[in-house]
Amino acid sequence: MPRQSRAEATRARLLDATVEALAECGYRGTSTQEVCRRAGVSRGTLLHHFPTRIELLVASLDAILSDRVDGFMASRRGQERVDPGVLVRELWAQWSGPVYVAWLELAVAARTEPELRGPMQEVMDRFDIEVVTGFQELVDTSHLSPELALILPMLTFAMFNGLAVGRGYGTDAYEEPVIALIENLARLLPAAGGVL
Repeated sequence: MPRQSRAEATRARLLDATVEALAECGYRGTSTQEVCRRAGVSRGTLLHHFPTRIELLVASLDAILSDRVDGFMASRRGQERVDPGVLVRELWAQWSGPVYVAWLELAVAARTEPELRGPMQEVMDRFDIEVVTGFQELVDTSHLSPELALILPMLTFAMFNGLAVGRGYGTDAYEEPVIALIENLARLLPAAGGVL
């Protein structure tokens, strides 16, 4: 394996191990030692790629969110516009797992840790742009006001975030009815001409 490819593979293992650790052990339990153990690398190797724990945590979230958006968009390129309700269902299936738990751990930690807050904000700002851009590429928004076309994907993810928090407490009894409602609302807005 070429040197660059080996380095990229090691970096990917570290990022995946970090997301797994965040989802299973929480923010406090995601130590560099735990990530090294899961990735099967030495501490020196980890430090070569990520000199600080904060850089590792933020890079893991950035990579996994970007990969999710890229993968979702790649699977849809060249297809007809997507039914908004179907899009909601597919997005929830993709985003409701460990990635959301990892994001939640970092989002809560960033509230009280200034060194995490700035980098997390940058990651989330990029993610918001990717989500809005993807939504506008996949869904016909020509009949919606520019403001509504911008806010709809953000509203959807805000509801997803709330469901993900509820899942963390084992209160997912309303998950299916809420997703079904979001699906129906996504279909109704275009039919109603995007009136708020």
